[in-house]
Amino acid sequence: MRLSLALAMALALANGGVGAEPLSLKRGVNGDLWNNWGSIADLRADPEALAVFPDWRRNVTPQMFEALAEEGFDFIRLPIDPGPALAYGPGPDQDRLIDGMHAAARMGLDAGLKVIVDLHPLPRGDEIGGAESIVGDHFPDYVALVGRIGARLADLPADRTALELLNEPAFDCEGVYAGEPPKWPAMQAELHAAARTAAPELPIVLTGACWSQANALASLDPGLIADDNVLWTFHSYAPFAYTHQGAGWIGAPIKYLLDLPYPPSLMTPEIAAQVTAAAEARMTAAEGSADTEAIAQAVQDYKDTPDTAVAEEIAVATRWADTHGIPRSQILLGEFGALHTVDGVSQPPEWYHGFLADKRKAAEDAGMGWAVLSWSGGMGVAAPDDPDRRLSPETCAALGLPCGK
Repeated sequence: MRLSLALAMALALANGGVGAEPLSLKRGVNGDLWNNWGSIADLRADPEALAVFPDWRRNVTPQMFEALAEEGFDFIRLPIDPGPALAYGPGPDQDRLIDGMHAAARMGLDAGLKVIVDLHPLPRGDEIGGAESIVGDHFPDYVALVGRIGARLADLPADRTALELLNEPAFDCEGVYAGEPPKWPAMQAELHAAARTAAPELPIVLTGACWSQANALASLDPGLIADDNVLWTFHSYAPFAYTHQGAGWIGAPIKYLLDLPYPPSLMTPEIAAQVTAAAEARMTAAEGSADTEAIAQAVQDYKDTPDTAVAEEIAVATRWADTHGIPRSQILLGEFGALHTVDGVSQPPEWYHGFLADKRKAAEDAGMGWAVLSWSGGMGVAAPDDPDRRLSPETCAALGLPCGK
């Protein structure tokens, strides 16, 4: 049975959180080392697929985590898919996966890092355990699961560990932008109550709906959750055309754009013409024809983007915090990054490093912590040819990290 909002808040208040010292997070990195993108049914049918959970533990050594601490990161945001645990339901199999979450957090803590356990479901359509089901018909089951996860993590040091209830709730944009009654705030309050009741001292990470956009955070009434022991997070990928150019999971025309420079003021008419022609050729090759108007408009929009756009969403979050009397140290830029390698071809590193530096400095100037996305991959900060996933000196400098100096 789902808790009423009033009862959920009462239980949370009765079980701690108010007045606790919030967790301090400064400079972090998002892990991204998972392999299990298939259906949960297929994973459960394969005895090896979930034998190690989360599956990225197969690829990470304690030394790799220790290297992150040595480079100057003070925390890691660990992505853990709660979908398989939700699909199993209560019982020994679910308990084993939750134990894996605890072990994953322990790996980071033992390496000297603070840890956010980021409950990060994957899109899987109607399948139980997919991101869609979690905010849909199976939300009550997810609330119960979050309570069980919170209980298991409750013995971890509260000054170094946090639980993020749900990564990027990918719905309720109408409640943020279209004036419709929002759904997510009451749902988040239920999740918070379940976690807080199970883990009275554990810091909890809260967010807005609509992919954790800054505007979604700013639409929340923080008074709905009366708890001082929380962090409020948002994600920022502005300017989006730059950070997601060439991303195959993004719609046209951005998926066909490449070589957009950073900052946008570098976009000369000559570069714009070259980018436009190349995008038209790629779209024609992929789809048989090109939407020349949409491509031209996207290129022009990027050319018209002010260089200050990189910090605009950070300003939205800080204004919201200041308005509600929330210390800026309790606001976290939980994701930022840029796709800088597409199909093995990398953009000029000065563009990427300039973006990282500008976004990072804007967050630090605003008095908030940050976590770059991601450790490796197309958006990765790790040097692609380094087996230990260490950062290059240039990337360290862009992120303001000492990296052994």
